[in-house]
Amino acid sequence: MRDRKSLRLRKYSHFSAIMLVAAAFLSSGKEAAALTADDVLNKMGADERFSYVSGVIDGLAYARWLSDRPDDTGMQCIYSWYYNGEAAKHQLIDTWFERHLDMPVDALLYVLIKRECGE
Repeated sequence: MRDRKSLRLRKYSHFSAIMLVAAAFLSSGKEAAALTADDVLNKMGADERFSYVSGVIDGLAYARWLSDRPDDTGMQCIYSWYYNGEAAKHQLIDTWFERHLDMPVDALLYVLIKRECGE
């Protein structure tokens, strides 16, 4: 119960940062497009990168919950995968992004999560 509340609080604490990053990219006058791994690694600072990736993780976890509800096992697996062992997990994600600079971030994260948590 405590872990679930902690994960929920972590999820919402990044929401405002995610919205600020999204607003900055949308207000730049460019056409909207999925951010690639190159965009995230090379055009964002560490805080922006963490917030953006956390937002994508939240979206994937929520989509999984919608697919599986009322069972939240898949959603909890995704949150545990990302938030447990943070330093090693962030290094894994960065390495994965560096290998696939031209691919969308959400698709790359989906592949990593699918390995751990299935579909």
